[in-house]
Amino acid sequence: MQSLAGPDHILYVDDEEALLEIGRAFLERTGEITVDITPSPLKAFDMVRTGRYDVVVSDYIMPEMDGIALLQQVRETGSQVPFIIFTGRGREEVAIEALKSGADFYLPKGGDPRAQFAELANAVRQLAGKQRAEKIFRTAPAGIGTALDGVVTEVNERLCEIVGYTRGELLGQPLRLLSPGDAEYESALQRMYAQIEKSGTCTLETRCMRKDGATLDVLFSGTPLDPADASRALTFTVLDISEYMALEKEIAYHAEELVRQTNSLAVANRKLNLMSSITRHDILNQLTILLGNLFFAQEAEPDQDITEYLARVQGAADRIRRQIEFTRDYTDLGVRSPEWQRVSDVVRPEVLHGLPVENEAGDLVVYADPMLATVFSNLMDNTIRHGETATRVRVRRRPGENGDLILLWEDDGAGVPAGEKERIFNRGVGKNTGLGLFLIREILGITGIGITETGEPGKGARFEMLVPGGMYRVEG
Repeated sequence: MQSLAGPDHILYVDDEEALLEIGRAFLERTGEITVDITPSPLKAFDMVRTGRYDVVVSDYIMPEMDGIALLQQVRETGSQVPFIIFTGRGREEVAIEALKSGADFYLPKGGDPRAQFAELANAVRQLAGKQRAEKIFRTAPAGIGTALDGVVTEVNERLCEIVGYTRGELLGQPLRLLSPGDAEYESALQRMYAQIEKSGTCTLETRCMRKDGATLDVLFSGTPLDPADASRALTFTVLDISEYMALEKEIAYHAEELVRQTNSLAVANRKLNLMSSITRHDILNQLTILLGNLFFAQEAEPDQDITEYLARVQGAADRIRRQIEFTRDYTDLGVRSPEWQRVSDVVRPEVLHGLPVENEAGDLVVYADPMLATVFSNLMDNTIRHGETATRVRVRRRPGENGDLILLWEDDGAGVPAGEKERIFNRGVGKNTGLGLFLIREILGITGIGITETGEPGKGARFEMLVPGGMYRVEG
């Protein structure tokens, strides 16, 4: 079955062109692998440097240079692309030299072509999957590591950034090194074991000490590789939530000020509850998804395709990023006083970075929260994500009733189903975080501007923003 990431893309190098064609035909039969071919090692070297290949398969004996020389040149550029030596020269010394030079696999030619190319295809899938797993491990936004008997055995770059140590300084060190003190470490350990015993995994807020002595608030999640012995081998993630904790304190402070100034405790509580839900509940859920799929990927059999697990890891990481961006925007909401803003300034293409915009707002100025630009950037994001066939956006205005004005955002995409027109503004509704349109309504509502969706399904979305009289003017 084809992976969620698409077919593995390989480069096959052999001076025998007829063999290249046969090999490509066999490897591409299942649709899981796409193959570029070349008989020239020199050309192959330039092709590998483009970085578009998941695996390189090369013959050994070739006129311009042999496969091991090609491998050595590729490794000298810093590329770690998986490399397979596929040759009819089956001598043991060739295999040893290939592996010493950085080859990931050595496969002799010969015998039934179906069997030998099936074995080659299997090696390609395993190496490509491993390469993607290592890439996600290295670049994931959360710190990720593994430990055996309480000793660190592997870490990614993000974890090193969080704690201020290099990878070499962390490997072989006890996890206790990252705790502010023995008592706090033992307390966290007891909570971790209690959660693992109950649910098989754990997520807890604790503190971590950096190399420079600074203390961080972190969200620690762990899953034992052997459920029967949670103290033995552990996969864990570390997310720095110091900013979130400071954010909660800041929100609490602003909420208290808001209560004192407006006597609107209900508004402050709603804002705090929402932030708590996102920073703790929603992000915790995504961390559980991320950690669980990493665990299943690690438990997979050597020939099992783990791309789907890795895609879920990446999806959870993306959702965490979008949730963090929302908390930043939502924190700024209502903090600064509303101001007069020219609509045409915030719908310019260089500001929105999306589809072409037909701007007919003219010299319209509205009185709105300073985050008005976020309203239109989120509307553009909504059009791009859900408009499907949308090619353009139109912004215009028309008179409303009783001195009001209607500001319209229209696209030519798929539109919104009739039964979803009001529901899409609720938090949590949508294919991504379900926060974009919710935030739009919150921002506009500060100065009494309402928003509804009135487009015709199948002919495009139309968002109407009702600006009350006195909250807009047309300059010039």
